[in-house]
Amino acid sequence: MTINPISPNLVHLLSPSSTTSSDADRLAGAGAPEGSFANILTDALNTASQADAADKASALGLMMGQSDDLAALIIDAQKAELSLNLALQIRNKFIDAYNDIMRMQV
Repeated sequence: MTINPISPNLVHLLSPSSTTSSDADRLAGAGAPEGSFANILTDALNTASQADAADKASALGLMMGQSDDLAALIIDAQKAELSLNLALQIRNKFIDAYNDIMRMQV
């Protein structure tokens, strides 16, 4: 049995040679830098959405009797949970940094 990774490594977004996706351009604006926060968050949210869709498809297949692989369902559920937690942690770190900047005295 092969286990697919949760998502592509997010580190490649931080390199200057990375490319932006069309969804990231649409959400972040065409003028956003390639390794911008908006692109990283968009990628994390897209990954979470894809993992959630795979989890729902596995659960539906199991309920409909099309599949009997309970382990795959549990793995898909864990992938969806980890992807969502990653997106939330990225968002929380950004909000903390923003609040720190707003509290700075000039």
